[in-house]
Amino acid sequence: MTYKLHFTIPTFTEDLDTFPIPENENYDYWVPLISYFLKQSTIIEIHCWNDEKNVIEETTLLFKDSFKIVNGREVTVIKGSKTDNISHHLLYENLKKNGKLKWFSIFFIKNNIPLFHSEHWGTEFFAPNLREESIAYIKSITPAGTDFHQYN
Repeated sequence: MTYKLHFTIPTFTEDLDTFPIPENENYDYWVPLISYFLKQSTIIEIHCWNDEKNVIEETTLLFKDSFKIVNGREVTVIKGSKTDNISHHLLYENLKKNGKLKWFSIFFIKNNIPLFHSEHWGTEFFAPNLREESIAYIKSITPAGTDFHQYN
């Protein structure tokens, strides 16, 4: 049997800021979590706010093959094939100089089927089709206090 899983890392925000920061102020869960779903994906879609010009430029340079950019009203969407460059960048070069995650949203897709969503700068997640073993693994790598909602 498979389940849908929505989970949220405990966060806080700094004064006059809406950017969620993990409560323990680190992203220790990021590499094992992203690596788990990245291995299964063939397409990566990244959403950035339009004013994050440096992150948008840096991200588009990582997609060597074909990719598509869609500029929305407030969001730029970059979508392309998974490459070694983008995979490495998502795993190990994911923080801005201020220690915050670079991307607002990341979606992993395989054969046009969504596998995993990372939202709100890596603090809120959704996976639409997980087995119990995968859910147990996710629970083992996320911080204490992570809020899980599992349903059919």
